[in-house]
Amino acid sequence: ITDYAGSSGDVGEQTVRDAQYETEAVINHYFYQNNVAPFMCIRIMQRFGFSNPSPRFVASCVDAFRSGIYNSGTVLFGSGKYGSLEAMVASIFLDREATDVAVSQDPSFGSVREPMLKITNLMRSMAYQTSIPTTLDGPP
Repeated sequence: ITDYAGSSGDVGEQTVRDAQYETEAVINHYFYQNNVAPFMCIRIMQRFGFSNPSPRFVASCVDAFRSGIYNSGTVLFGSGKYGSLEAMVASIFLDREATDVAVSQDPSFGSVREPMLKITNLMRSMAYQTSIPTTLDGPP
């Protein structure tokens, strides 16, 4: 076997260990990149029904994700480590934008369905049935 350095021989323990270290370094590099926290927060907020979260709401979630702690009154959520999903989800569900009744009355607040889901649900509600013809009319 020829390894990446060009020498032939068995792939030794050191090569496997180096590959594991490099893989771990790449994963850490991506995980601690500055765009990860806002990306994760916005995507998870959208999945929970907040299709257009305010910048303040996103910043609160990003702070919880990065610090690993979310304080809701006297209760602390999270492990204190970067990337704590417990702190991030608590910041989403316990934020004033998520719990305030006045905000939920705003017509721009809430979930907007994806266009394909809208069409699919409309067709289901109308009991749409497809009909596949057995013969095709016209020239080939």
